[in-house]
Amino acid sequence: MSSRPAWPSVPFPEAEDAAAELFAALWGRLGEQAAAAFLDSSDHARTSAPQRSRYSILAFASPGDQGTCLDAAAFDWLAEHWRHSGAPLSDDAVTSSSPFHLGWVGWIGYESQARIFAATRGVVVDHHLGTAEILSASGDTEWQHVVRTELDALPHEQQHATDMELCALTVRDSRREYLAKIQAAQAEIREGNSYEICLTTAVNGVFHGSPWEAYRRMREHNRAPFTQYLHFPSGPGEPAMAVLSTSPERFASITVDGTILSEPIKGTRPRGRDAKDDAAQLADLQTHPKDRAENVMIADLVRNDLSIHAEPGSLRTERLCAVETYPSVHQLVSTISAKLAAQADRSRALKDAFPPGSMTGAPKGSTMKILADLETGERGPYSGVAGWFSRTGACDLSVLIRTAVLHSTHTDPGPASSWTFHLGLGGAITADSTPEGEWEEIITKSHGVLSALGAEFPQD
Repeated sequence: MSSRPAWPSVPFPEAEDAAAELFAALWGRLGEQAAAAFLDSSDHARTSAPQRSRYSILAFASPGDQGTCLDAAAFDWLAEHWRHSGAPLSDDAVTSSSPFHLGWVGWIGYESQARIFAATRGVVVDHHLGTAEILSASGDTEWQHVVRTELDALPHEQQHATDMELCALTVRDSRREYLAKIQAAQAEIREGNSYEICLTTAVNGVFHGSPWEAYRRMREHNRAPFTQYLHFPSGPGEPAMAVLSTSPERFASITVDGTILSEPIKGTRPRGRDAKDDAAQLADLQTHPKDRAENVMIADLVRNDLSIHAEPGSLRTERLCAVETYPSVHQLVSTISAKLAAQADRSRALKDAFPPGSMTGAPKGSTMKILADLETGERGPYSGVAGWFSRTGACDLSVLIRTAVLHSTHTDPGPASSWTFHLGLGGAITADSTPEGEWEEIITKSHGVLSALGAEFPQD
């Protein structure tokens, strides 16, 4: 069993945005040519589910490491590189409060393409204990000094860029085209080829400005347990890219001892104009038979996905159709867990549960074939997953919804100010869906991201 140098744990300030400030300062020290990720529990100070928002993880690659770009083979690569025994690496790993002990960080897209980097430096903030553990692959004392220096300097003087613009927005499918696709999906359901089809479209455009500052705005407007900022610098033939996510949904987490947990979301209502309207929206979501049926179908699908590699008798439905409230929406959430069998390969368990059932529909196989015919563009990172794979065998991955994906419009090294913009959007189509209602849900789901960036859903 390998060991590592002891990672120091130091006090961390209670300020709500201290982790974001620390990430910006550390990334500034390393430069934009370093791959970096801020896996941020931005709702930790105001959530009703504090255990899920306990940690924020700041992860960085070694300078000059652009990360690994994979084409539709992410889980095969993961099986080779994310090898583990599912046991702690050393005695001091047992006593550490941190779930992440360095490893791999990045995203896997719906079509299984990926961008992943090896995290060799990091900080894990424990919002419950008010501590920060300083991680480095080789006990890097210089890195420890840098982190301590930047922590001592908090709070930093705020000089956020305000010069940003999101423009030239278009929808991949017009309203008329999307309504026709909904009707086609319902025809497939009537023919018995699916029960639920998670149809998607996208808003595309051009963004001028700093992706990090755009993320800061999104984060402020849409605090959630899985807000994430992932940056990959330009590489040979690859433009720089950034993933800006305010996701409330967990695809899957695996603990060191092999407990796998998924928390699918299905069912959405906008926040009300006032307290009375907000309560009415919540009550309607909680009791509406269509939304509950959607959620139950996906919970059943996830139960099936997790059961493939589970110890017999360990599968549990911990919550079914629970309501969670976020700044812009109310959502229905279920929680399913299981204990992985001792011989189970963890990358294979994730592969067999992928893509997230809440983003496909049920049954998964036949429904994905229908979606391939109906959807006219790749989803890319959207409706895939993002997060971390620790070298201990633990991992935590969110579903990439409420997520903007930016690509630099040039491949030269250095800061970029012009980016393509992609925001995936979708909803679950059932036999009872009303096409107009599903179109309105698309607009509702776009609001959190677009309004934070000073834009509106484009009209036909």
